[in-house]
Amino acid sequence: MEGYITTENYRASTKMSNSKPENLDCLKIPRNSTGAFQLLFHDGKTNQIVLNQQFVLPNNLNVNTYRVDIESDLKVSAHLVDYYQDEQGVYYADKILEEKEKTYTGDRMAPIYVEIPIDQEQKPDKYKVKIRLMFAPLIGSEKCILEKELIVRVLDYTLPQKITKDFNLNIWQQPSNLARTFGVEPWGQKHRQLIKEMAQSLSNLGQKAVTVIGSEIPWKGWFSYIVKDYPANLFEYSMIQIHKNKKGNIECDFTQLDQYLDIMMSAGINQEIDLFGWLGVWQAPFFPDVKGLDYPEPIILRYLDDECQEFAYLNTKEQLEQYFKQVVTHLKEIGVWTKTYIVADEPKVNALDVFKKSIKELKKIIPDAKLKVTFDKEKALEALSSDIDYLVTSFNCTCQHPELNSNQFYVCNYPDKPNTFLSSDLLETRLLPILAYWTRTDGLLRWAYNCWPENAITDIRYNTNNLPTGDLCLVYPSTSGHLLPSLRLKQLYRGIEDFSLLKKAEQINYEKTQELVVELLHEEDPKKWMQDSHLSRLDLFRTTDEQFKKFRQALLKIIE
Repeated sequence: MEGYITTENYRASTKMSNSKPENLDCLKIPRNSTGAFQLLFHDGKTNQIVLNQQFVLPNNLNVNTYRVDIESDLKVSAHLVDYYQDEQGVYYADKILEEKEKTYTGDRMAPIYVEIPIDQEQKPDKYKVKIRLMFAPLIGSEKCILEKELIVRVLDYTLPQKITKDFNLNIWQQPSNLARTFGVEPWGQKHRQLIKEMAQSLSNLGQKAVTVIGSEIPWKGWFSYIVKDYPANLFEYSMIQIHKNKKGNIECDFTQLDQYLDIMMSAGINQEIDLFGWLGVWQAPFFPDVKGLDYPEPIILRYLDDECQEFAYLNTKEQLEQYFKQVVTHLKEIGVWTKTYIVADEPKVNALDVFKKSIKELKKIIPDAKLKVTFDKEKALEALSSDIDYLVTSFNCTCQHPELNSNQFYVCNYPDKPNTFLSSDLLETRLLPILAYWTRTDGLLRWAYNCWPENAITDIRYNTNNLPTGDLCLVYPSTSGHLLPSLRLKQLYRGIEDFSLLKKAEQINYEKTQELVVELLHEEDPKKWMQDSHLSRLDLFRTTDEQFKKFRQALLKIIE
């Protein structure tokens, strides 16, 4: 049996060309932070790995069972990691499990993600972590077949209490998908509990914005009704219920909206509200529009007619105006309108006139509306940027147009790297906040936190011709009814730590801090990072763990 102690960012996979893990002898951890590493075991055979002392038999009695025993004076938390398949048929370790036992086939390593939380009171010193791999025969005494040891050095430096506060992170949420995936009633008690869990997960990461869906299916389910390579239902529904009273007036029920805002803000996500479905609504093939709607946006708003108790759709500009004004009035009454942006997603170059008309109509109805738009096309950016209050640009647009001072950049189904795909090197994900620092956007936007296809417990592939596997989520659903983190999520948090340290270091020694970033990136001019809008230069964004270690140590040296 081969066993390795290796870095937290190693990506185990079934790729034939997968690199051999480097042995990790010493792990340095600042106080008030969590260090991590991975254990990997492999002997080319199918094995069951157990992390606790529970007696568990594999389904096949010919499969060997091995128990991992970890001993340390420090608090240690160990988790098995599950594999997911990408569009090329390669399996990558990514989902951090709750279960304490799992069977791994012989074509892959058995990965264990180990975390060591260090509080601010921990004495700076060297500590040992001892690992034993015990062979557990079906009926017989255990035998230790492998021993490993890791030295943990707790540093005499304490990370700030709110390490994520300065990084402007915005990952869009999919609350309808959350209920659908777990099979619970939308906005019922179980759904609200899941939303609380999602909110806390995002808050721990440093999320700043709340996603509010203000019309029905604004993204048209990302075409899941016609894309059938893998089953998916990705429709997102409005959080605001509408009915028409017996006098013919539109009235709104804000119960679901208020519940969502309350949960997210109670978790500390209170800097910004992103209101979707009023601008840049997707026009999808074969999808019907509301008949007779005299408005430039194909907005779908469903209401219940109190008179006949039948559902219908708002289909006049006057009705839309009533709806918009009621929503804005409510947001003002609860004190959040000043932090609310009406958001549009990637205006199309061939529909710029319609988009400008939509802005004009919206501003007539809501003169003080603030607009936030994501741009992936330079022509659209050039045509519309002067009309937008909050610019978010794709990675390529950010690189090519630093003069626009975008508030955030984003990655989606491109560029090829750096990105957060299942197949991406985990250090690409860690690098993203550092790139935000260097491009002075100081923030990152990602379009999907939990946009899961139907079988996401075992398979997250969907529309793989356009969406590389992993683009749809950073967390996973579990069989127990909870959200599970990914290795990608853990590395994003590590990168946000780096961002915070950069901000602190530049206040002490700006020139040296900039030198460290240039050394890490190899190319300081963002305009030279991309070959085209989708492909980055082959020689860039291939940063190694050793380079990151030196980078982190140098930052801490400046700060200490």
